[in-house]
Amino acid sequence: MEYELIALSQLDNGQIKRLSALHCSVMHTLLADLGLPVVLRYYQVAQANRDVLGFCAVSQSGELLGWAIGSSQPDMINARLRTPLLWFAAQILRLALTRPGVLWQLITSVVSSSSQADMKNGAMELTYIGVASNQRGRGLGKELLNAFIKSSQTKGYRSVVLSVEQENVPATSLYEKAGFKIIKSFSEGHYQRHRMELILA
Repeated sequence: MEYELIALSQLDNGQIKRLSALHCSVMHTLLADLGLPVVLRYYQVAQANRDVLGFCAVSQSGELLGWAIGSSQPDMINARLRTPLLWFAAQILRLALTRPGVLWQLITSVVSSSSQADMKNGAMELTYIGVASNQRGRGLGKELLNAFIKSSQTKGYRSVVLSVEQENVPATSLYEKAGFKIIKSFSEGHYQRHRMELILA
């Protein structure tokens, strides 16, 4: 299927909503567990942030096939998810009533991640990369990763870092083939993760 890579900043509101739904359908992460409203808010915040690098693969018919997104200041995006405060409080209350296990994971992740996912000066973090289920095995993930790396290098970043679940062997293999090295392994709530880094020439 033919597609083009479009910057996250160029997506319209409908495409941002479809991207959020795609994230929820293929990403088994804490963000997805928090629910579609929180995922949508994440991408709205990210789209408005100049420090964010993001690409979406969009077919000629307008279907979103995959994406890659990251930031040099990922904690700032997460902090902005808490606004507006009343909206965020409602999301936390919903989790407390319907999915208390997810709320507990959120709390433990926030507590443990601040010391594990440290950011060096000149680093760009690849936060999420995903491909629609019907597009896997066609090299799209590799192309998105390469576009993200190239853009990071063009913008003057010295490294790209990421965290990946230790059990996600295909993703770890993709990153290693691109030149990433595991620099440490750590626990974040019930997640067991590798921290990986690619030094840019």
